[in-house]
Amino acid sequence: MKTIQYALLSTLLASSAVFAQVSSSDASSGSASVTASGWIDRGFDDGVALFERAERVNGFKGFRGVLRVNAPMKTVLALVLVRETFPKWVANMLEDSTLPDNNPDASLCYMWIKGVWPTDDRDVVCKVSVSQDPQSLAVSVVAQDTDPKLMPTVKGRVRMAKLYSGFTVRPISANLTEVQLDAIADPAGNVPTLAANMVAKGMPRDTLRALAKLAETPSAVDLSALDSNKFASLAMKKIKLPS
Repeated sequence: MKTIQYALLSTLLASSAVFAQVSSSDASSGSASVTASGWIDRGFDDGVALFERAERVNGFKGFRGVLRVNAPMKTVLALVLVRETFPKWVANMLEDSTLPDNNPDASLCYMWIKGVWPTDDRDVVCKVSVSQDPQSLAVSVVAQDTDPKLMPTVKGRVRMAKLYSGFTVRPISANLTEVQLDAIADPAGNVPTLAANMVAKGMPRDTLRALAKLAETPSAVDLSALDSNKFASLAMKKIKLPS
């Protein structure tokens, strides 16, 4: 049974890349309705439109948040593409560092996530890829778990079984950008699914609010990092910004 559950989770993760391509019109649907894309509309919390997946896998839910940020797309990308900034604004993130990698189209990263008492901290090794829709210019930045043996385990940290985290940065106007965050994870270890889902539920809201606070604060974002950060600079070479 456990093998079947993990197979289902892998299937969901493999199909998760399409999450970021679904129109944000989901945010305008009625409360608690199920959208055509399989998301349940959970309404707004602190200005963030929240959704969860209609289906659960191994007891874990997938969550989505959507927020419009009063900042240019380039400013938002300077946060989303530079993973070293993540501890400043991604909920419970203690470290997110880019690992050496020779692939110009995808990069490896190591995430260290704070555990919520009384659980231990979590960590995971992910492969990060970037793509852009040529019509809408929406940029998708997707992190998905990869070979855990690429990084040694650390005492006091539980290596997560599965993780999918996808940002979609969509330009609305010159100074208005929509940001969407999709996430699903199997934290592994002895964590009740109810507790894991409760923690995960608030992650998109808290993360997107913190991102907006930074992006909307003049001088809080280092745009030069898009040139100096290796992964960001490679990504920007294939991204077209709105004119």
